[in-house]
Amino acid sequence: MKIAICEDDIKTQSLLESYLEEYPADLEWKIFSSGEELLAHIKKDKDYFSLYFMDISLPGIDGIQTCAQIRKRDQKALIVFVTDYKEYVYEVFQVLPFRFLIKPVKKEAFSKVLREAADFLRLHDRRLTFRIRQTMYEIPWGEILYLEGDLRKVHLHTVLGEYTFYGKLEKLKEQLTPGGFFQCHKSYVVNPEYIRASRDTSIILRNGEEIPVSKSFRKEAKEKHLQYLKGRWGQ
Repeated sequence: MKIAICEDDIKTQSLLESYLEEYPADLEWKIFSSGEELLAHIKKDKDYFSLYFMDISLPGIDGIQTCAQIRKRDQKALIVFVTDYKEYVYEVFQVLPFRFLIKPVKKEAFSKVLREAADFLRLHDRRLTFRIRQTMYEIPWGEILYLEGDLRKVHLHTVLGEYTFYGKLEKLKEQLTPGGFFQCHKSYVVNPEYIRASRDTSIILRNGEEIPVSKSFRKEAKEKHLQYLKGRWGQ
């Protein structure tokens, strides 16, 4: 796993690097002191990372702006914000962060995020397979926004478009559950990675689409979404 640490505080840099050195896995990492330095490296060498540990308060372009630029080039990278303040949470969700770590970063919390990142990347590469007429399709789980059941058909909504095929929503839900997908309506299964806001009666995705939440699935949807959000804070 290729990792970038973007942090201007030397003490925090050294701390995170010591955790990486002690972690029992094959890791490769680079350290950057500013957003400009990281973006210049990516632009020059076309060297992308699987996982970014980003300070938010950086000199010059801050961590949120840096990650917004990264997201334009790479939708799949995992971003972990390392910050002193939880109030940043609403500002940073626009760049789809994977987790948050609160300073001073504890070794146990850091190791937990590394394990979860490795697990997520493995799941992200898993694919949903289906047939449309004579053609077989394989869609990475990480590209799925939500699934919509319609009698004997399923409408699969992804970041790249929509696919319609014959299938059962319940069966697909069971297949996708390890990836954090949950049901919010008898006809809808959603990927929490793309949720911008959650209400009692609907879920708003980052692309502006609104998905209904039915009364019978409201409790389950709230619990699953809360579980997902707590995971981002390492709780």
